[in-house]
Amino acid sequence: PTSASVVIDNFRNAVIEKNTENFMLCLADAPLRSNYRYVFEPSAEIGARFSSVFNSWSTDRERQTFVSLISKLATEERPILEYLNSNVAFTSPDSIVFVSDYTLTAPIGISGLPPTLTGTMVLTITPEPSGLWSISRWIDSKQTADTTEVTWSALKAQL
Repeated sequence: PTSASVVIDNFRNAVIEKNTENFMLCLADAPLRSNYRYVFEPSAEIGARFSSVFNSWSTDRERQTFVSLISKLATEERPILEYLNSNVAFTSPDSIVFVSDYTLTAPIGISGLPPTLTGTMVLTITPEPSGLWSISRWIDSKQTADTTEVTWSALKAQL
């Protein structure tokens, strides 16, 4: 990931390909590869309901939930991650902020979770000392506050 745009593509491809290692390489890993500690901020309603889960969120928890997601899919099934209305909201030499609505389709059969999740992701992508880039902050939210949509955060809380 030699640029922020490559990280964004790699992230989507890792999800679609069910590739845990590539998914994890998209995330900042301080102090091993990055100067930044990875932070995930769940959507407001999920963060409030599952504060104990997300207060101690880490790259290890991210790995666990991704592996759990993959394990709940049939071998031939692949999650589908689509970016919609994407844009780069901020650019500086040491970070890029990518904002995108998303749909994540993963029919894993967890009660209360629809097969397609929607929301808005705000990814802060920062350079590592090696010159490669990674996601250091991921903020998840509903696209519109007063909707009943279910975000990626709900999936993470359930897994």
